[in-house]
Amino acid sequence: MSNKLKAAMVKFRAFPRYIRWSTYTLSAYLFYAALLGLLVPYIAKQQIPEQVSKLIERPVTLTDFTINPFTLQLDVHQFAILEGTKPFVQFEHASVQVNFWQSIFNAAISVEYISLNKPYINLERLNNTDELLFNFSDIIDAVARNTVTTEESEPKTDEVIDRKAPLFPVLIKHTALAQGEVRLLDGVTGTQLAYPDINITLGEFSTQSLLSDAEKKNDYRLHITDVDSGTVELTGQVQLKPLEVVGDIDVQHIQLPRLWGFIEKDIIAKLTSGEVNFSSNYHIAQTMDNTEADDAMSISTAKGMFSLNDVNFNAGDKSVVSLSNLSVNNIATNVENQAINIASITSHGLNVSAKVDDKGADLVTLFTPKFLSQESVAPKEKKEVTPPTEPESERNSPAWLVTLDEVEIKNYRLNVEEKAVTKKANQWQISPINLTTSQIVSDLSKPIDFDFFTSINGKGDISVKGQADAKQQAVLANIDVKSLKLAQFQPYVATAVNATVTKGEVNTQAKLEVNAKGNVEVSGGVQVNYLSVRDNKLRKPFVKWRSLAVNKFNFDLQKSKLNIDTLSLNQPYARVVINDDRTTNIGDLIVAQPTSKKKIKASKVNKGKPFALSVRKIAFNNGSAFFADNSLTPNFSSGIEQLKGNIGHVSSIPGTKATVDISGNIEKYAPVKVKGEINPLLKEPYLDLDVIFKSVELTTVNPYSGTYAGHYIDKGQLTLALNYQLENNKLKGENHVIIDQLKLGKASDSDVATSLPLELAIALLQDNNGVIDLGVEVSGDVNDPEFSLGAVIWSTISNIITKAVTAPFSFIAGLAGSDEELNIIAFDFGTNTLTAEEKEKLQTLGKALETRPKLKLTVDGAVSAQEDSKALALTQFNQLLADTAEINVAELPANLSATTMPISGKLSDALQRLYKQEFGEKASLVEDKIEDEQDEKGIELTDEELAKRWHIALYNLALNKQEVAKGDLGQLAQQRAQAVKAYLVDVVKVDASRVFLLDSRFDIEQDTSSVLLSLEAK
Repeated sequence: MSNKLKAAMVKFRAFPRYIRWSTYTLSAYLFYAALLGLLVPYIAKQQIPEQVSKLIERPVTLTDFTINPFTLQLDVHQFAILEGTKPFVQFEHASVQVNFWQSIFNAAISVEYISLNKPYINLERLNNTDELLFNFSDIIDAVARNTVTTEESEPKTDEVIDRKAPLFPVLIKHTALAQGEVRLLDGVTGTQLAYPDINITLGEFSTQSLLSDAEKKNDYRLHITDVDSGTVELTGQVQLKPLEVVGDIDVQHIQLPRLWGFIEKDIIAKLTSGEVNFSSNYHIAQTMDNTEADDAMSISTAKGMFSLNDVNFNAGDKSVVSLSNLSVNNIATNVENQAINIASITSHGLNVSAKVDDKGADLVTLFTPKFLSQESVAPKEKKEVTPPTEPESERNSPAWLVTLDEVEIKNYRLNVEEKAVTKKANQWQISPINLTTSQIVSDLSKPIDFDFFTSINGKGDISVKGQADAKQQAVLANIDVKSLKLAQFQPYVATAVNATVTKGEVNTQAKLEVNAKGNVEVSGGVQVNYLSVRDNKLRKPFVKWRSLAVNKFNFDLQKSKLNIDTLSLNQPYARVVINDDRTTNIGDLIVAQPTSKKKIKASKVNKGKPFALSVRKIAFNNGSAFFADNSLTPNFSSGIEQLKGNIGHVSSIPGTKATVDISGNIEKYAPVKVKGEINPLLKEPYLDLDVIFKSVELTTVNPYSGTYAGHYIDKGQLTLALNYQLENNKLKGENHVIIDQLKLGKASDSDVATSLPLELAIALLQDNNGVIDLGVEVSGDVNDPEFSLGAVIWSTISNIITKAVTAPFSFIAGLAGSDEELNIIAFDFGTNTLTAEEKEKLQTLGKALETRPKLKLTVDGAVSAQEDSKALALTQFNQLLADTAEINVAELPANLSATTMPISGKLSDALQRLYKQEFGEKASLVEDKIEDEQDEKGIELTDEELAKRWHIALYNLALNKQEVAKGDLGQLAQQRAQAVKAYLVDVVKVDASRVFLLDSRFDIEQDTSSVLLSLEAK
């Protein structure tokens, strides 16, 4: 140390103490100011960019770093982390000022302000398909590489934290982030989000301030504006311990198309417009509890609102889905109670346009993400997936309860272009669709009242109002359909029926009850008015009526029953036509359907329970029908008019019977009446009907008689009195047919005319007064769509003629009160003598011939070649045996046969001589042969047994040796025919000129031992 410095030090020590301490203090202060105001900023300005750059391996720039040692204000100017030549993170100015003296006096850290101006962040997701990378991923990796973690040599001791102890006091008078900017770029989708104006302010802030304090502190405000002028704003107040935050969030005019960019490439539909708004207040609070290790958080919101406005999706250049407004109003949430309350959901102006074809709805394709579509097409490897086990705490935790007080939907519209059923596109507009509901609770503890209304193409309104109980899975609703026009469903009718519904409307008022137990009940009424269906081929009406009303029906699916009080049909009309190719217009109506290869499984619903149908009354008034048969020459047509009546008490319940009372007129003048009882709904239907046609002119069916009978009718009337009884699947008919003064006219040139001899039939049927009065069976049903009066009449006549000419003997036997087969007179084999039974048949035949003097009879003998030959051979054998024994054949035993042949005496000797005569050898040789055969078998016969067997053999050998000449059979047949004629002429007194005997000796019938009779007209 120099002498001068020493002298100065000595001199300084001589100064008074206050001067020396002041000098010390001033020197320290100047050193502090130089260090903090000059040296530290200089070092920081040099080292911060360098050290940060080393840490993150990115260029870092810093323009200026200053500290005011007197005001304790720190300023950082133009800090930036670069990404290439562009900034990744930067800010223009950051500043903080600490109030030293207030901190000392208040024993707390006191900060005058903290500010950050024009901060900027540029975030980017990189277009890397292998892994998820961002433009800051390299920074994270660099920090991980350059950070050295040292392990503590000694284990940490558990620190006891006093959760109720107050936080260290910190007071910040003002905090602000101004003009911040954040940009987001998704390199995968190319979507950019920009928030050019971000501002955050925090008012006077204290770590120990409470929300309950009278002096309000800790106010905060966050305001973000995006590039589309959408805003997000959070305002409120916060306390740190216990943590509690209250505030409001307000999101306005967020444009959805910009956010849609993240998935735009995966969805075909394009979102062209739409904005979302959201607002709510919120309350977050920490609950301090000494009994728990962790503090619970209480979160609640109130007065929330969410809305979507002016949303539109395009496919191509056409809008497919648009929504004017959807609002969720007054949302309140309580996380602690797990409850969400919503005052209402309101929406209006949804428009949906869809196309439906055999491949499905186009909206499914338009809105299904492409990666999901590819997964559905790609083959999937079957793997056994073990479902995740739900934690026990989650299984036992109470469920969230969501309460929605009201839903209101208005003016929804669904436009559908449908080509799934028909080749041509059909346009359907379901509009408006309106729906309101009462309160809906997520635990489904309350039933939901609803009111639904819509209109189909503006041609029919459908209203459904009722109550749905989701927990019980039950619905109770009133359905009201008004003026639903049937013509709009014509494209679908045309796929099955070649007819056009030109007119008609449906009205329905019904009550529906449905539940999960399978109970479906529908009750109410249905009206189908002014229906008109046109036959497309004939271009004329096929079916029409003025009104059809089903009054008070009740359908119960579980009980498998349908009860109808009254079914009324007013002014019904039907047209049935047989075409020239003999097809019908009904057959022409059916459109051929492609054969399906799929097997349809039978339904198991109510499989074991029969369906019960009950109709108290079916009434119809002023009905009519038209029938034409164009297959005839000339064509036939007829009409039924003034058809009226009713059917009462139709039921499928066993034991019930429906009463029928129907009347009408054929061609105005011939009345028709149907009366009786029926039940066609039973497993074994019941029928007891009387059907009466009176004085129907047969000349009206000339087309039928000319075409099928080969003759036209010049004159005649028909009266039918039909009674049908069907019970236990057995049909009995007592039918009375009267044809008065039938007279055939000229023959027709029909190619399909019957070959039956009509003259013979008329001669068989007509009595002396020109009346044919018979009981026959007639089939026909005036309620059958294919019913025709002419067909019934001609069927009746045809059946009568066929029966008469194909079985005339059965017919005339009936006239004589007999059911015997009179055309065959049987004889015993080998004889030509009539038995008493056959004589009685000839007596019956004679009586019948007396009632039909225009008939003649032919007689033809016949034999049974085999049996009659045997009988004649036996007769011939007996004659030879009697001649050989020199006795009369009548003296032979009545029961003589091989087994009863005597073994000794005159007949035995005669048999031995006859054998020798027939075979030229001794009969004893046969005896020896029988004895030798038995000896070879080891059987020893007695003399009597040997003689018995010997005579049986001689009898059979001699009998089989007999031969019957063919002429003998012809002679037998002729003798039989002569016997029959003789009896008819001599005994029965039939005129011999009416009995003709055929020569039976040639071309003889050899299959029956009888005489065959046949009838012919004179």
